[in-house]
This record gives sequence, structure tokens and C-alpha cells, in this order.
Amino acid sequence: MNQLPAQKVDGLIDGMRLLEELAAHKEPVAGLVLARKLGMSPVRVNRLLKTFAYLGYAYRTSSRKYAPGPALHVLAVESMASSGLLRNAYPYLESLSSLVPTVAFGVLWREKVCYLFHRSGSAGMGSGLSPAFLYDWQSSSIGHVLMAERDFDEIPGLTPELAGQLRETRKNGYALVRYPDHYTLAVTVGTPAYAGLAVSGMQTLGEIPELAERLKEYALQIAK
Repeated sequence: MNQLPAQKVDGLIDGMRLLEELAAHKEPVAGLVLARKLGMSPVRVNRLLKTFAYLGYAYRTSSRKYAPGPALHVLAVESMASSGLLRNAYPYLESLSSLVPTVAFGVLWREKVCYLFHRSGSAGMGSGLSPAFLYDWQSSSIGHVLMAERDFDEIPGLTPELAGQLRETRKNGYALVRYPDHYTLAVTVGTPAYAGLAVSGMQTLGEIPELAERLKEYALQIAK
């Protein structure tokens, strides 16, 4: 968890919180709804939204609701293109797709996992630019392996059972989550970790050791 700066800019923090909330809505949303959701003054939210609309980061509809604007879409594309994160990972994701039913690559933001890449044998490639691809960390092996890097005291709602699972993840160097009909496995990418690489659909524990080593090898290459 990042430390709060000594001289934080409250206006910037409020603006970014508002922009994040706006980007998470699938449909245009009224400023009053956003104000209630964030616990902010409707007057402040209205001023921020009008400023974002002026800058192109928000779009005001004819019904006086707001949606993400073109500048926000451009920022998303530019950040992904310039960072090279997905571009570096793609060859390894393709290689893994021939070995297992499902391959995923994602990041952890607060308590949510965002999949930048998610491919199942029958579903094709998915893009994490949709709120439909945001998941609670507890339901994702990527969430487990990245959350295990954090101080447990900073994880909201951490139960003794989940804490035990995260300790096991730290010990093994990978996260293994068991579902009724399959296993999912993930490793971290980067030092300190900034992303997670995962495979899913394995039926037996015997498949795990070799896959875990392959994932660790690929994660090192992606981080270069």
C-alpha cells in the first residue's frame, strides 16, 4: 500500500476518485448519483465534472448525465501502448493458451483484479477495459498472489482462513486456488510485483509443479 504524501492535494484526490467512479459505470450517470456514491458535495462534483468535460475526460449527454470522454479513452490506450506491459506478455500468453483451458494476465487495484487479458478455449480473448472484468481479489488466483505481497494488517476484511491461504502462497511462491471442478494457479510479475500471470482449468494437483515453474520463468521474461 502506497504511503500518503506529507503534502497531499485533496482536490486532485477527489477528482481522481470521481473519474474512477465515472469510468466504472456502463451507462451515463448523473452527478448527484456520483456525489452520493462518493460522499462528496454535489456542488463540488458538478464543478469537477464540468472541468473534466472541458478537458475531454468526461462527456455530457443531452440528458445532463456524464460518461467517460474521448480523452479518457486515449489515455487508456496510450498508457497500455507506452508501458509495453501487455505487448511483452502476449507471446507467453499465447504459448500458455496451447497448454491449459484458460490463461489470464491482470493487475490488482485496491481490492479488485482487472484482467488485461483473459482467454478461455471457447470464449476468445477478453479485454479488461470493461467493469465486467473487475473481480474481488478473493475470487481470483491473481488476486491471491498479489495480495500476499501486502502487509496483512492493511487488507480489509481479511479472515483467518484467507490469511492462512495467503501465508501458504508466500511460502510456495505461487497462488493455488481450488474450485469444485478445477484448479487455478498464478505467479507475480515484477519486483516489487505489479501484475499477475495465471492459468486455470487444471484437473489434478500433479499438473501444478511443472506449470508453476513455467509461469515463474515466463514472468521473469515479461518483467525484463
